Amino acid sequence: FGPDKIAVNDVSFDLYENQITSLLGPNGSGKTTIFNCLIGIYKQTSGTISMANPNGSDYDTTSNIDMLRKSIGYCPQHDILFDLLTIEEQLQFYASARGFGKYKQQISDEMLRLVNLENSKDMFCNALSGGMKRRLSLACAFVGDTRIILLDEPSSGLDPTNRRLLWDWLRTMKEGKTLLLTTHFMEESDALSDRIMIITNGIIKADGTSAKLKEQYGSGYKLVVNRQSNQNANVIADELHTYLPKMAAESDIPGGDIVFRTNQQPDDRFVQALRQLDVMKSKNMIKSYGVQNSTMDDVFLKITNDTKDESDSETTTVTMERIDEQCRQVFENQYFLTGWQYYLSQLYGLLMKTLVIRYRRWGLTLIVLLLPIIYNLLSNIIAPTQGSGDTFKMQATLLNPQTILYTSNPVFEDYFQEAVGAKSSDLKFEKRTENITELNRYIWQKRMDHPYTYTDIYLAFQIPPPQGDTYKIQTLSSNLITGYEVISVASNLFYKYALGDTSASIQSTLIYRRTGNFTVEPSVSGAIAVLNIVSCFIKILPFGLILDVFVYYAIFLYTAVFLTSERSDNFLSLQNISGLHPALYWLFNYIFDVISSVIWFCYLLAMYCLFDVAFNGVPKTQSAAAAMLTIEFASAWDLRVQFYPLSILITMAALPFTYLVTKLIRSDILCGLTVMIVLVLIHLISTILLMILALLKVQSALNISYWVLNLLSPTVNAQAIVTYILAGKSRFCQLMAGQITIFSRTGDDTMAVNWIILIAHIIVPLLLLTAIDCGYVNISFKSLLYKAPAQFDENTLDSDVLAERRRILNLDQLALTQRHVNAEAAVTEQQETDHMVVHDLVKHFPGRNVLAVNHLTFGAKRGEAFGLLGYNGAGKTTTFRILVGDETATQGTAYIDGQNVKRRLRSLRHLGYCPQQDCRMEFLTVQDALYLLARIRAVPFSRVRSMVQTISSLFLLDPFLHNYIHQLSGGTKRRLHAALALIGPPLVTILDEPTTGVDPNARQRMQEIFLNAVKAKLTIILTSHSMDECERVCNRLGIMYYGQLACLGTIQHLKSKFGHGYSISIKVKFHSGDVQGQAIDNVQAFLLSKSEFGFQMSEKTHSTATFQARNGTPADLFQLLEENKELLKIETYTITQTTLEQIFLSFGKQIDAV
Repeated sequence: FGPDKIAVNDVSFDLYENQITSLLGPNGSGKTTIFNCLIGIYKQTSGTISMANPNGSDYDTTSNIDMLRKSIGYCPQHDILFDLLTIEEQLQFYASARGFGKYKQQISDEMLRLVNLENSKDMFCNALSGGMKRRLSLACAFVGDTRIILLDEPSSGLDPTNRRLLWDWLRTMKEGKTLLLTTHFMEESDALSDRIMIITNGIIKADGTSAKLKEQYGSGYKLVVNRQSNQNANVIADELHTYLPKMAAESDIPGGDIVFRTNQQPDDRFVQALRQLDVMKSKNMIKSYGVQNSTMDDVFLKITNDTKDESDSETTTVTMERIDEQCRQVFENQYFLTGWQYYLSQLYGLLMKTLVIRYRRWGLTLIVLLLPIIYNLLSNIIAPTQGSGDTFKMQATLLNPQTILYTSNPVFEDYFQEAVGAKSSDLKFEKRTENITELNRYIWQKRMDHPYTYTDIYLAFQIPPPQGDTYKIQTLSSNLITGYEVISVASNLFYKYALGDTSASIQSTLIYRRTGNFTVEPSVSGAIAVLNIVSCFIKILPFGLILDVFVYYAIFLYTAVFLTSERSDNFLSLQNISGLHPALYWLFNYIFDVISSVIWFCYLLAMYCLFDVAFNGVPKTQSAAAAMLTIEFASAWDLRVQFYPLSILITMAALPFTYLVTKLIRSDILCGLTVMIVLVLIHLISTILLMILALLKVQSALNISYWVLNLLSPTVNAQAIVTYILAGKSRFCQLMAGQITIFSRTGDDTMAVNWIILIAHIIVPLLLLTAIDCGYVNISFKSLLYKAPAQFDENTLDSDVLAERRRILNLDQLALTQRHVNAEAAVTEQQETDHMVVHDLVKHFPGRNVLAVNHLTFGAKRGEAFGLLGYNGAGKTTTFRILVGDETATQGTAYIDGQNVKRRLRSLRHLGYCPQQDCRMEFLTVQDALYLLARIRAVPFSRVRSMVQTISSLFLLDPFLHNYIHQLSGGTKRRLHAALALIGPPLVTILDEPTTGVDPNARQRMQEIFLNAVKAKLTIILTSHSMDECERVCNRLGIMYYGQLACLGTIQHLKSKFGHGYSISIKVKFHSGDVQGQAIDNVQAFLLSKSEFGFQMSEKTHSTATFQARNGTPADLFQLLEENKELLKIETYTITQTTLEQIFLSFGKQIDAV
């Protein structure tokens, strides 16, 4: 990609049938680029890609990609689904597209069963949760006779249960296929892969089986110790060093886990160290501990840390102290601009964003600018200006064939014949002797002798002898010709005589001007000139401006495209959530677009004048008397010079209407074209309708239609005002006032009403737009179909969930909402500490039998990280969308910093949001987005630059600052959205799966940033499918299912309440011949036979399993596994206290049981 960007560098590998290969690497390492080359989206700069077709022959993708694509299945990093198709229809579409239309029903049924979407097959794709969309995208990749399957982060967004089901499914589906996948879940690659490749900076650094990579890059065992909050880490380390002298602390989370790593072999001294930890637990020095040997996470981190590019070292390898220092700079100085400076900061941010986007989308701007050039060029070529002037060469020979009669003095005869032209069969001379009077009688007599015929005599001349210096010529001309030809003959005659040279010649040219009269030849311009006169009486724009108006409407297309593009991917919503009040947003856009329209009409007028002068010359000033004799509304030049400045009235009225249309259509180009077509149709319909009614003289119908159109259409009303002003400037309209009665005047005496309507067309839509975005008006009426369910039964709730519900419902809501209105209000301490409150929240989607959110109630305190977990479709994202205002609650509400999310009277600058779906933010770079959000949050002007630099460094965005956002990798986009959510910082931040698709290095760093934010007393609401992340970050969490909390409390409380004993996760060495998973079955049989430990199997896949041991200590379990490790073919194992993931999975079994 350009001379200085090598995405993939000298990469070579082979893929084999019946194998799953994982391609791992940090964000931006080249994984997705390799995929795009494999499927033909990108063409490799050098090198070749060969694939085998069903007959076994190898084909190069460069020339045979169309044929090879028939056997390639692809699950992209981002879901590509048809919003208005159901799940079943989506699968059937893919089956038909791949040539299996006859079997589409069977294929869709089978795929629905395999990905566990049978009960949701009739749901539209746009209503699915993120995890459900991933399962559907995965199913689409396997539709048809696909042999090569490329899966780009297939489990991204899946909950742990569905992720494990996916692993089993992929294992069963690999027969006869070649699978290549990328993932940022190292556990997933470990469980699935027959082979693993690790790529960094476009170069493959490691390639082998999971066991081989662990052996080569592994680093012994890890002890994970969960200490008491008051216990010093050094004391624990000193106790263990007695048995493990080479042990070192790998990480130390204050008040949380300490991770020690040792290369000590699993001998007696290692077991003694574990026994010592049991002693420390009994002394209440530690809460629990766990043991694990090298994992793929360790391998990945070691390889990627050892191979970091030197140019990126400053931005990617920063010590923990540096992270803490930068977090303090971002989170602890929470000063914001207020008053007029607050709004000025936001306006400046909007201005810079708007100018940058319109500058970078230069293609659309260029097309719009070319329209008036093309229009004026064609209009002057096809229909040149009529009636302005012309020339005529006055040659008598143009009348041939003819006979010229003449009587001439001999002195002039030769000169005369040469002045007329050479004698020929078409030109005859007849010499006569009569004088001019007699010649006239002679010609008359000839016509009388032959009535109803024309003669060929058009001219007659008498040239008498000169009288001194006086020369005289007398002529006769037919009324069938102009008569000006005689001037040419006379001037040529005297010129030749004066020079005495019959060959001398002079050309006489007549320059004439066409004037308006009722006998001119019919023409389009003449018809338009007559139709223009109608505007003197009926308030419709002159017909001569119809094409000019249509070209002028291009400004509304231009405006609609940009606004729709900003709204279609929820970028506008993200700005509103971040503190941009809708009223300010629409006011800014209105002022900016009005100014743009002024520039536009100046440009249109300049183009018209330029082309008119180029084709027709500089127009001459017409006298008042001449203007009155001309039957026209105004000259073309004057009409446009007067119209274009007045067109600003049309813009002012039509812009709010355009903004409303952008709310209805999500495609930017389609919306722009729709706006322009609608305005053109309104103009045509209103003009033709009023014209017909006026001609029919149906005055009552004319008046009713006129006012209905003026009330409903902003452009019609504005054009009526413009026409009234133009008619007032027309001399012809003034002259004809009261003289022509074919049309009755309409609208002249009610202009004040039109001005009032104009103001209403501006103000009412802008207020409506603000009300919609503030939550006062819901343009969707689906909620009317909702029927309230039976009374909610609180007794079905868990005791902790019920206690929290009653705490929230007992709060004084009036005091809560007035907290910032009246500083002296009596507010309880509990209210003051709840920065976010969810109050009996209900959400029902039409067509569904269950509630997406079912009377959800909880609060999050200041300085708390609250985890909201749940299965795909449990209602987490719907809850978040209600909290940020993207969805409207069916019942109940929520409060953020005391403000009701349903009534956003004030801006929500105290709220940050990282949505589940990334915003594309087209034509903005990473740096642009960071600066914009900092200004919207009203970060002081002096701190904006340092804030952007610090937050960019924290989230490892420095190498991408000047990259367009839509070109970033998925993980980099997630880091950016998390940075945007925290910049400022806000008081409350909602993070919806912020680390999905983020590599392990960056994920650990982001978790550390979240912890520092909580220390700075920010409130974080987090949802994630990584249980380890929730354990590390969250102080308290709840697990949702069916729209309600199944449990709630601190992590330790949940472990104590729902967890028992220890959890053992085991992965066995996989062999290609073990298609039935015999190795893991042997482990299961062995452990279940050890009744003294009370083993129970929690979950099992083809090569992994998790067991619960109710009895024994980690030391006993460790010793048991080490003694039988080779016998049972165990590759890796982990021993921990019951994990949050195990508790989560246990609730999944309860859901399945229900």
